[in-house]
Amino acid sequence: MNNRGVMTIEASVIVPVVLFGVFICLFGLMLIYEKGYVQSCEYVALYTIPFNDIRNGSVEEYLSGQDYTGGVVLGEANVETNYNWHKAKCQGVISLKGDSEVKAAREIDVLVERLRRWQFYDDIKKDQGYE
Repeated sequence: MNNRGVMTIEASVIVPVVLFGVFICLFGLMLIYEKGYVQSCEYVALYTIPFNDIRNGSVEEYLSGQDYTGGVVLGEANVETNYNWHKAKCQGVISLKGDSEVKAAREIDVLVERLRRWQFYDDIKKDQGYE
């Protein structure tokens, strides 16, 4: 009977610590969700560029016209796009109690040059009698 106040003190210390931990976990999950959503939108935009835009050189306009922030709930997102020397990049910043970067990139239309290079090496290999 002498320990009546012990449970009250434990509850007044432990419960706020547990609630604070739960809120921190929820905040972290929301940040991970928003980063994942923006990055998935960046990759979808990078890998669904129409061939006409690639041929006409209007990849930058296509990428800048996409909506990358449709699923951002709590914070704000800003995505910048860049297309230079067959490399398309999307760089996003999510502002939610600080800034987090999200990046995605893709090389476009370099497969032909790589195939030609490997065909060249294969021809050299055949000429030197390695096959």
